[in-house]
Amino acid sequence: MWAQVWQAQVRGGEDPTAPWRAELAAGTQRQYRQPAPVAMPAAFVLQWFLEVAAVPAVYAAWHSAVVLDPLRAGLSFELEPRQLYPVTVQLRSAAATPALLDERLELAHAAYRSAATEFARTYRSEANLGERTRLGMVDDVWAMADARARGQGPPGRVSCCFIYALPGVHECTGCPRLRRRQPASGA
Repeated sequence: MWAQVWQAQVRGGEDPTAPWRAELAAGTQRQYRQPAPVAMPAAFVLQWFLEVAAVPAVYAAWHSAVVLDPLRAGLSFELEPRQLYPVTVQLRSAAATPALLDERLELAHAAYRSAATEFARTYRSEANLGERTRLGMVDDVWAMADARARGQGPPGRVSCCFIYALPGVHECTGCPRLRRRQPASGA
């Protein structure tokens, strides 16, 4: 389960996402015929793990009276066998909350942010993902899930997935690198 297993393993000194990162790095190397920069699988696994909590929480708040707390929902997921992103996300429980949409979103966001921040801070990887990237990704993943639920395009991001470092690939929509290249307004 998403939070319970991760918390127990991390507190026990383990790195539960190491095999996932290693498989993603190996698959990326096969696909692009060169090693992936170490930051790319590290960033993708962090982002995908956070999405497992954010996406169901956002959609539950938007489309039901449910507030999803990732620490109590019993979230679990399987990985797509070739590309290794999460699929078949399941939850065991959620609390029905008689509240208006804005309040449900606020409660779900607070629960997600608490769990996601703890995960991001204790996330281990071979790459030195700084605090700005880790905590930025917590907020970015929530904002991306919320934008999708609203039918909007991807928002600008603070964090980077480093996909641009692969041959023939460019920055994703919302990448902070794109904002740095834009000329100042009025120029």
